[in-house]
Amino acid sequence: MWNVIDWQKVVFSDESWFVWGTDDNRVREWRRPGERYHSPHIVLRHTPRTAGVMVWGAIAYDSRSTLIVILGTLTGQRYVDDILRPHVGPFLNGLPVAIFQHDNARPHTARVAQDFLRPFQTLLWLARSPDLSPVEHARDQLKRQMPSCHSVHDLELAV
Repeated sequence: MWNVIDWQKVVFSDESWFVWGTDDNRVREWRRPGERYHSPHIVLRHTPRTAGVMVWGAIAYDSRSTLIVILGTLTGQRYVDDILRPHVGPFLNGLPVAIFQHDNARPHTARVAQDFLRPFQTLLWLARSPDLSPVEHARDQLKRQMPSCHSVHDLELAV
């Protein structure tokens, strides 16, 4: 059973998509005014993803990483070259004791990423369990505080 001191050693990390505009990439439920929920009569429409910025970040008990803008598709090799080697390695080495957490996204489970992380202690993480990570809550708070942006460039600068 973990205690508070154990959890203080964990460095939580994740990527997040910040969109420009009003689309939050959620599925919408459309029904007529006054119509109650009745699944056969509901039309679901998924609004397409608008332009945005993918960002990686990490938080620990008393520190945080810089936010890294990810351009293009994040592959396992890019995860190592653009995030793990230049940012995570030095960040973890700068802490007295650190346990690195990331989810089971494909770039994270790629052999090249696992090989890079072998010297570091990592925390096994359940697939599809974002609500367990405090980084998700920090990201949501950051999104609520974001200023209104008029372009993707403005969004990059704001993040």
